Formats: sequence, structure tokens, C-alpha cells
Amino acid sequence: MTKSPHQDIHSPSPIRKRLWLLVLSRGSIALSGLLLLGVIIGIWRLWTFVQTELTPLAQQSLTTTLNRPVKLGKVTQFSLTGVQFGASAIPATPTDPDRATVESVEVGFNPLQLIFNRHLKLDVTLVNPDIYIDQDDQGRWVSTSIASSGGGGAIKTDLDYLRFRNAKLALMPQERGREV
Repeated sequence: MTKSPHQDIHSPSPIRKRLWLLVLSRGSIALSGLLLLGVIIGIWRLWTFVQTELTPLAQQSLTTTLNRPVKLGKVTQFSLTGVQFGASAIPATPTDPDRATVESVEVGFNPLQLIFNRHLKLDVTLVNPDIYIDQDDQGRWVSTSIASSGGGGAIKTDLDYLRFRNAKLALMPQERGREV
């Protein structure tokens, strides 16, 4: 059989085209499978971190920031822009009778700032808190100072906003001796 003048000498044969198609399709299936496996492992690791490691990490950070012991509840909700903890408390200490119990704690943050600047600005909302504050001997109502985490760790964390939703507040003034 003779070749027509319009037939290209360098064009691949139909068998070679099918072979390339077979290799590319199988390669893309394998690559898609590996990608799917990576996504599943990533989601599983994120879920494990949120359920087991996030609460102690946040509790330690808040204890350091408030210079007071903080007991956070378990994670009840999680999204890319925030996390919600269950019933939580700031207990009284031997030197400070101030205390608070909270139905839930909502913490919001900007994930883009976290990713690009390694800076986490927290927007904390205390839902249905019951707060007791006792005036100290110097006449101060709140002696707790909020500290910045600074740049000591890998991620800088700051408490940007502290909000209260549907709060109950009991203020107990310091009894002063009255002369009659």
C-alpha cells in the first residue's frame, strides 16, 4: 500500500495513541487515589487535633493570658473561623474570690492571619456567664491583668475582643468599717 501525499510521516500510529491514553488514564487514576488518601488523612488528623489537643492548648493559653486558672469544656463545634467549647469556668483562687461559670465559650479567629502572619487574634464570647466579682482591699474590682503572649512561641496569640452574651454579674463591695 502506498502512502498518500497528505499523510504525515511523523504522526503516531493509532496503537501508540491508545497506549498513551491508557498510560495517562491509569496514571491520573493513581494520582487521584493518592490525592484522595492525602485529603482523608489530613481531615482525620485535623479532627483528632481538635478533639484531643485543642482544648488543653487553648486552656493553657488562656491561663497564661489571664494569669488565672481556666477550665475549658470539650469542643462542641469547630469551623475554619472558630471553635466553640462547652461549659467552662474560671474558679476562685486562694488570693482572689472572683469566679465565673460559663455555659459555652465561642472563640473566633481569622485563618488567613494565622496562615500568613503566624498571628492569632482571638475574638472570645462568653455565653450565659455567671460572674462573681469581689472588690479588693485597694478598691479595685478586677485585679486580673490580661497579658500578651508575645513572640515566644511559633504562633503569636492575642486576646483581641472579650464579649459577654446574656451575662449575670454580682459585684460585692468591700465592707469598710463605719463609725457611728
